[in-house]
Amino acid sequence: MIIFVDMIILFSVILQVALGAITQHPNLSAGSLCGYHPQDTVYTAAPAGYKPFYISLTARHGSRYLRHGDSVTFRVADTLAMLAGKGMLAADGLALMEDIQMLRAIHQGNYGALTELGAQEHHEICARMYRHYPEVFSNKSREEVVACSTPTMRVQKSMKAFTDELAGRAPGIEISKSVLGWEDYPVNRGLTGNYLDREARERAKAEEKNFTEAVSTLRRGYGLETFAGRVFADPQTISSSRLKYIARACFKCLKTGCLTTPASMPAMDKYFTAGELYYLWLSGSMSWARYLNYPGYMDPFTRERGGGMIAQLIEDTDEALSSGSRTAATLRFSHDNYLMPLMAAVPFEGTVLDCPDTEIPEIFQDYNYIYPACNVQMIFYHRRSSKRILVKFLLNEKETLIHGLSPVSGCYYDWDRVKDFWKKRFDL
Repeated sequence: MIIFVDMIILFSVILQVALGAITQHPNLSAGSLCGYHPQDTVYTAAPAGYKPFYISLTARHGSRYLRHGDSVTFRVADTLAMLAGKGMLAADGLALMEDIQMLRAIHQGNYGALTELGAQEHHEICARMYRHYPEVFSNKSREEVVACSTPTMRVQKSMKAFTDELAGRAPGIEISKSVLGWEDYPVNRGLTGNYLDREARERAKAEEKNFTEAVSTLRRGYGLETFAGRVFADPQTISSSRLKYIARACFKCLKTGCLTTPASMPAMDKYFTAGELYYLWLSGSMSWARYLNYPGYMDPFTRERGGGMIAQLIEDTDEALSSGSRTAATLRFSHDNYLMPLMAAVPFEGTVLDCPDTEIPEIFQDYNYIYPACNVQMIFYHRRSSKRILVKFLLNEKETLIHGLSPVSGCYYDWDRVKDFWKKRFDL
């Protein structure tokens, strides 16, 4: 009995952050598909005399439709239709079937493509960047912007949305765009990091098992009883395996509404309670947690992919900062499974944890890090009569500190110290 009470206390502590956030904003349960939501655009003043003059951006593509491989998820609509034909669905179950059928119709011919919302997200990120740092794009000695994308079409269209917005706001800027194929390593390192060898992939796979066990522990005490009671005419006739399949598939389908027109789409809590959304959210969130930094362990994807991108950031940035450079900004557009390793490689506060796996959701939630159009920005500052370059980091447009490295002032770091820190961290 004492052990059971202790577990209840542990869960109440763990869930106060994630469950509370999902209760207040149910669409956050969509995790890495919840749609872009900048967290903070109020910025700390730079040290006296320092002005921004160069920006480095690395961003994920914007909101997208489900990928081609996910199309099987919508087969749950056929399962629901079959149950409806047998009179086994309640009124909410029939409404759920219609919603899933509607979402499937929206996806026809669009699998994997950027949604209108996805393009809008990048237009708005660019607009805010220009509004906060207009001097970066009005410097007559720096009138070039370099943009590059992976070959995936949704990534290319994200780059186009961003650069179209910039061209409209700063018509004097020369924007060069390129698409780098996956085979173009090492030129492509800045977008995709290094490729993992077989041994590294096996290490990553083995580590992921720890998080699978943690998810099982955290899910104890949560189930899908309310969902079952609302959707099925007689929940007792639905097997546990079928219930889980329908709930998980419908949960994934409903996520797509967050990526299209969320104001007109069914909300994530239309059929699920906050506790059920937490239960379903856990697996996705904890799968991202394996990229984080633990004492004595760094995921191979973080070390190789993230470290590879860090190496390219140093190289590109030093070239852009060199005397005579005309580059005002470098823009990179990539994918979530490269952005998360980069965030952990920096490493941003919140990506370095020293706690049991079961306490991770209290500290790390994927909807605060890795969602459509998520981005890492480095804003560089200089001052006349000084060779010192300062840089601040924005994680999804929020000023963020680096774990293990002290800033010069506020959130502003000495660029040379950042480079030294990274070079030691990754043996560059």
